[in-house]
Amino acid sequence: MHVGRQDYMLANVVAYVVAQIHNFLWCKYWIFPLDSHTKKNSIWKQVLFFICAFSLAYGAQFIFLLLLVELLHCNEYLAQFLGLFVYGAVNFLSNKIITFR
Repeated sequence: MHVGRQDYMLANVVAYVVAQIHNFLWCKYWIFPLDSHTKKNSIWKQVLFFICAFSLAYGAQFIFLLLLVELLHCNEYLAQFLGLFVYGAVNFLSNKIITFR
């Protein structure tokens, strides 16, 4: 999984960072819509908490990816695919509990 002369780690980082802008908008306005009367967090707090939730989820996914590829010699594509489930679970739970409460 090489783009140009770059390896799977850089591709992984770029893909997740680019996706976060899209992800925040979907979460804020569709997945966890908040009534203005019950909103507890301002937009700036939501952005900050969203970045923290992303960092937590991405860190868990990246460690999982490295373990699979470097220690268990798993195929890079399969490891990326399996990492999506780790990322998705951690990201959803942390956004539901912290960011969009």
